[in-house]
Amino acid sequence: MFLWWGKAVVRFPWTVLALGAALVLIGATWGTGLFGVVSGGGFEDPNSESARAVERINAELGNQDVDIIVLYSSETATVDDPAFREAVTSTIDRLRERPEVVRVTSWYDTPSPALVSTDRRATYAVVQLQPGDENAKTEAFSQLRPALDAPGLTTRAGGVVPFLHESSEQTVKDITRAELLSMPVLLVLLVVIFGGLVAALLPLLIGGLAILGGFVAVRLLSYVQEISIFAINVITLLGLGMAIDYSLFVLSRFREELAAGHRVDVALRRTLTTAGRTVLVSGLTIALALASLLIFPQVFLRSLALGGISAVLVAMLASLTVLPALLAVLGPRVNAGRIPLPWRRSARRPAQTAAEGGWARLARSVMRRPVRYAVAVVALLLALAMPSLRMQFGGYDERVLPADAEARVVAEQITANFPEGTVGPIQVLVSGASAEAVREFAARAGEVPGITDVQVSAQRGASTLLTVTYQGEPTGKLAQDAVRALRELPPPPGAEVLVGGRTAMDVDLMDSLASRLPWMALIMASATFVLLLNTSSPPAKGESENLVGGG
Repeated sequence: MFLWWGKAVVRFPWTVLALGAALVLIGATWGTGLFGVVSGGGFEDPNSESARAVERINAELGNQDVDIIVLYSSETATVDDPAFREAVTSTIDRLRERPEVVRVTSWYDTPSPALVSTDRRATYAVVQLQPGDENAKTEAFSQLRPALDAPGLTTRAGGVVPFLHESSEQTVKDITRAELLSMPVLLVLLVVIFGGLVAALLPLLIGGLAILGGFVAVRLLSYVQEISIFAINVITLLGLGMAIDYSLFVLSRFREELAAGHRVDVALRRTLTTAGRTVLVSGLTIALALASLLIFPQVFLRSLALGGISAVLVAMLASLTVLPALLAVLGPRVNAGRIPLPWRRSARRPAQTAAEGGWARLARSVMRRPVRYAVAVVALLLALAMPSLRMQFGGYDERVLPADAEARVVAEQITANFPEGTVGPIQVLVSGASAEAVREFAARAGEVPGITDVQVSAQRGASTLLTVTYQGEPTGKLAQDAVRALRELPPPPGAEVLVGGRTAMDVDLMDSLASRLPWMALIMASATFVLLLNTSSPPAKGESENLVGGG
């Protein structure tokens, strides 16, 4: 197959390059629209108790989501001062007239002590937006944000929707900055490796093609599958990394074949039958390993899998199509633009043969003492993996944002300065119980360690929603222990109790990951073993190295 493809590329290089250029054009214009359709969430398990709690709350009590928390503060005035009150209440009155807003609750409407800071210089309002998905709510927040500002006061917006909005924007900024910083560094490293500018630029060109092609593939998938913003991260990471890796294989082999005196067409065919086969096996192996993430129900993990598979396969295909076509056109000119480096003395003395190089000496040393090297390498990998034994999983909260991000500042100030304050209270839905039974259950819930308050926030018929506050962060151990303890409480006779909220979603996420992780590892190992068994003569050794290295 590779011999046939090598002949085809040599015969029709401009056709292959035209198709590659078309992919770049589509990716740059349409594929980058992926940034506008990805979601910032996707961490919930649709079959978990917290997800069922959300559905039942909406069905029995209506939408109870707290979408935006608007924090108003002053360094001099208190919430009791008329100027402070007028600034907040007039702003809230205007908010209630906005079509994006369903309800706004503030301390001036319901004088709850939880809505005022301990020094009485800050208060927050709770805003509920019109029902919709995460993208619709973040778009509504973008339009609403200027209207949140109260004159004469410091205004900051936090809560779930602003957090998702800021995290999405921060991701785009981080990716842009990473690409701007990494490209010059990679170019310098490639110049050092190849000693020439033309050869150094080719892997970067294939990397850019892999990223844009990955965007196109995942943009197509977004029409049938919700895609998390994490897909963009993995596309840029794996797309660039694997494209450079595969390009190094192909480009180095091609230059070696030219140096051996072969014509361009012969060198290209020999390159594809050797390095090309390695690239194909590597790309398929990584794609199969990433496909094991598809067994998880969470959108963000499935998006990581889809984004990674797309980027790796596009990088593999580009390295086996566009790069050989470029080499067929360039021929010996791939060595053009040589940059003299002090440690490269090939121009001053006869070229050192491959059998005399440092890598060759290392390979011979490994073959003479295979057991010693295997033990040393495995020991090193296990030592590097040891910290994972003490690894503790946590949720995705405002602490991933920069310290000065509005959503993070709001979360930290409410936790530190407000009595029983939290941006993510636990929600407990009690269905089918009398008011007396609910009061008794709420009293027992209030005795759970770490819980600071239990209040009835909504009631309709035989359904009651309890809002539970706790100590610490929504992703902290105290909050997670409180969720587990609440779920262990016996429900009122004849009633059903569902525990939801941000912390409950994190608990369900961790439980879901733990239950499926061994199956993911088994699928990944089995799939890669079968592939290597059918593509290499000694697969067991390579597979065992992959498993140890993956740790």
